[in-house]
Amino acid sequence: MINFISNDPLAPIHQPREVAARPDRKPELAGFLVTGNEPEAVYPVGTPGFLRWQARQAAILAVEAWEEALDTQITTWAAALDDPSTLVVVPDAGTDLNAFYDRASLSFFHRSGNGRTVFSGASTDVVAHETGHALLDALRPDLWDTSFLEVGGAHEAFGDITALVTALADRSTRQDLLDFVPDLGTAHFVEATAEDLSDGVRLFIGATHPASKPRRALNTFSWQLPETMSRHGGPDDMIAEVHSIARILTGCFYDVLRALYREQEQTENGLWEATRIAARLAWSGFANAPEVPRFFRAVGRQMALAAGTQSEEMGRLVSRAFTRHGIALGASALLTPELALAGDAPQFNRSTAVADVQDATIDDLRRRLGTGSAPVDVSMVQVDSTSVAKVSFHVDVALDDVDPRLAGVVCPTNVPALVGESGHSAALLHAPRQDVATEETQQFVRVLIANDQLAFDQESPRGPTHVVGQRDEGTRELRRVGFSC
Repeated sequence: MINFISNDPLAPIHQPREVAARPDRKPELAGFLVTGNEPEAVYPVGTPGFLRWQARQAAILAVEAWEEALDTQITTWAAALDDPSTLVVVPDAGTDLNAFYDRASLSFFHRSGNGRTVFSGASTDVVAHETGHALLDALRPDLWDTSFLEVGGAHEAFGDITALVTALADRSTRQDLLDFVPDLGTAHFVEATAEDLSDGVRLFIGATHPASKPRRALNTFSWQLPETMSRHGGPDDMIAEVHSIARILTGCFYDVLRALYREQEQTENGLWEATRIAARLAWSGFANAPEVPRFFRAVGRQMALAAGTQSEEMGRLVSRAFTRHGIALGASALLTPELALAGDAPQFNRSTAVADVQDATIDDLRRRLGTGSAPVDVSMVQVDSTSVAKVSFHVDVALDDVDPRLAGVVCPTNVPALVGESGHSAALLHAPRQDVATEETQQFVRVLIANDQLAFDQESPRGPTHVVGQRDEGTRELRRVGFSC
C-alpha cells in the first residue's frame, strides 16, 4: 500500500488515501523507471518515499486511463528517446516551480518558503500533464519541431486533457465530482488543473503572473489570430503564450465531453462512457491533424469527422463545441480537392499505414509551395474514413529579423500538404502557403522571447523550452529541449 493524492493537493476532496500501488508495466508496454530506492510503503506526504510512489502511481494511471479509453495498449514512447520502451521519472529534481518532459525524463521539482513547500510531483494533475506530453510525442513526434504557436498550445492542451481523462478514470473521483457538480456546468476541482503549483506561483512570484491561477477547462475563451493577442497579461487574460491559448482547445474538449455526458445516463458510469468517447475523438484529432498554423481547427476538423462516423448528431455536437470557442470547422472541406498535381493518385498500404507518392507529385508540390530542396517525409493519415497522403517538407525559417541575438539562426519547421486523388490523378487537398508558415514561425519565436522560454546558449537553466544550438555542418538553429508545465 502507498499514500496517494488522486487529484491535486489543493483539490477539495478527501486525500491522501491509502491505495494499492499499481503493478509495474509489462515489458512489452511503454514503461517507467522511477529514480530513488525507497521501497513501497505508506510514507508521510512530502517525504522522498511519498514523492517517489506518488509520481510513479500518477504516471502509470495516466497511461492506463488512455489505454482504457482507447481500448488499446500503449507500447512505446517516442523513437527519439534513448530507450523508447522506458521513460525515466524524477520525482524531485531540485528547486523550481515547474515540471518538464524533455525526451529524457518526466522531471518534477519543489520550492520552499514562508513555511510552505510546493512539490510539483505531488500532484497527479501535474504528473498526468507531463505524461500527456510524452504520449503525444510518441503519437506525433513531428510536432516536436513544428514551431507554430497553436501546435505548442495544442501540446499543452493535450497535457491538460490527459489530466482530465486521468482524473475521470478514477471511480471515486467521478462520484465525488457528481456529488459536487451534477451537470459539470460550474467550476470544480477536476476541470481545474494544478491548483497547488499555481498557488505556489502566486505565493512565490506574484498574483499577476499568468500561471498564478489554475488553467480551467470550463471556460468561455474564444479563438483569435495569435498575432492579434497581447503577449503579456495576467492569469485571467488570453495572451499569445502556449499555456494560455491551450485553454481554448481544452475548453473545446471539455464542452464535447459535457455534451456527450448529457446523452448518457447521469451516473458515474455514464460520465466515464462520455469521457471515453471524448478521449477517443481527441486522440483521433491529434493523431491525424496536419501540423498547419491553424492547428486548433485542424484538430477540431478531425474530431468532427471521427465523430461523424458514429452519427451525424455527434459530428454536429463536436462542431458546436468548437464554434462556441470561435473555431468554425467546415470539416468536410478537407476532402475536397483544391487543384490537380502531377503524377498518379497516391497508393496506400493500410496494413502498414504507408503512403506512396510519386516523385512527380512531390516535385510539383515543391514548386507550388516554394519549399525548394527541403527534405521531405511521406506518411498516411486518416481523414474521416479516407486514407490520404501527408507530404511534409522540413524547411528552415531565418530568424534574423526577429531579434538581433538570432542573426544567422534558423528555425526548422514543417510545411505539410495533404494529397488525395481526383480522377485517378494526384490532387492537393490542403496545404499552408510557405509565406504563412514563415510568418507563423517567426511569430512563435517572438512569443518565446516575450515569455522567457528561449535561452540563447545551451548552458542556460532548464526553465526555457528552447535553446540555440549548432548542427554538425555549422548552422545555428533553434531547438526545442522540452515542454514545461
